[in-house]
Parts: sequence; C-alpha cells; structure tokens
Amino acid sequence: MTRVLTIFSLGIASIAWPAHTLHAQPATVTFDALTESSPGSGIRFVQNCYVESGFQFTAVGVPCTGAPSIDAFVAGSANSPIFDGSTTPSFLLNTSLGSLIDITRVGGGQFSFLSIALAPYFEANTTVLFTGTRAGGNVTQSFDLLGMQSGFMTVMLNATFNNLTSLRLTANNQFSEPLVKFDNVALVGTQVVPEPSTVLLSAAGLAGIALLRLRRRTRA
Repeated sequence: MTRVLTIFSLGIASIAWPAHTLHAQPATVTFDALTESSPGSGIRFVQNCYVESGFQFTAVGVPCTGAPSIDAFVAGSANSPIFDGSTTPSFLLNTSLGSLIDITRVGGGQFSFLSIALAPYFEANTTVLFTGTRAGGNVTQSFDLLGMQSGFMTVMLNATFNNLTSLRLTANNQFSEPLVKFDNVALVGTQVVPEPSTVLLSAAGLAGIALLRLRRRTRA
C-alpha cells in the first residue's frame, strides 16, 4: 500500500507543473539551393512541392509527384525578369487553383511559424493572409504590402501561431491577382507537454495498476 501511495503522490505532484511547449532548433527556409532552369535566366522552376529544412511547401490542388504543372512554384533571383531586386532565390505564389500554399512538417508533427519576408509583385498593393490550423481552432493574421515597398519586408507572426499542424498562405493584390514574393521563412518544430489533466489521469492509472498488483500478491 505504501508503494501505491508513493506512485499516486508523485502523480499528484506532477500536475503542479504547468503544461508547456518544447521547441527544437529554429529553421529558416531560404530557397538558396535552387538552381536556374537555364543559365543566365535567373528563373528557377520548382516542382509542385518543395522541401527544405524539414518543412514542405505544397501548391494546393496539384500533386507532388509527376511533372511540374503550370501552377507549380516559380523562384527567381536578382537577374530574373520577374524577381527584380532579389539578391538570393525567393518564391512567387503563382497558382490559379485557389492561390494557396500549405506549409507542413515533413513526417507530420507540430510547429510554430515565426516570421517571413514578403514583397509585392510588380509594385501592386497586396494583402497576404496566413491561416494556421491547430487544436482548438484556426488562427489568422494578415499583412498589407504597399506597391511602393522597396525589397523584402520581414513580418513577425503573433504568438498564437504555435503548435500548428499546417499553415496556409494566401495572397490577393489590387488587380485581383494571387501574386506575392516570399523568402526567409522562419519556423520551429514543437513538442507539446501533456496538459495537467492528462498527467493526472496517467498518474491515477498507474496507481490503479500498482494497487491491483499488490492485491494479487496479497491473495497469493
């Protein structure tokens, strides 16, 4: 019986600690590994899905396998006719199928979305919307980019963009075009420690098992 009480006491004590999130090493997706589709063009055509630093970027509505569709990602650099001003590769949101990009961890798992560098396409006023999927309901945040903006602007997402299972990026400019340039996406994988109520249930379960074993030994 003393052993049972000890196990149960440890379980009760554990719930005094608040639930928290463990963070892995932050990762910044730079797209710098992309190469030109033809020498000197400055244009980099990418597959329908792109993976870097343990995160996957998916053009919604097109398969990851097979030949790139017309809605696949397009990337460019400083000498690209569509990426003026960039000094390193960046992405262009360029899909007519809902104009969406989904970001997930490779192999699943939760993550936090920290920041991203954004730039309007061809000097058009642009609104970029981020929608994060997480337990308890989605979270959203939007940013307005002025057409006169010079180069990329890094924006920080608020603290609600943690413990996400996926994040969706949508853009719309003043000409109703789904176009925006983005680069240097900062994310970090997370692991959520169980809520106190879960810990309590686990402790109670362990205590019950210990009590059952003790009774069996006593009867024997």
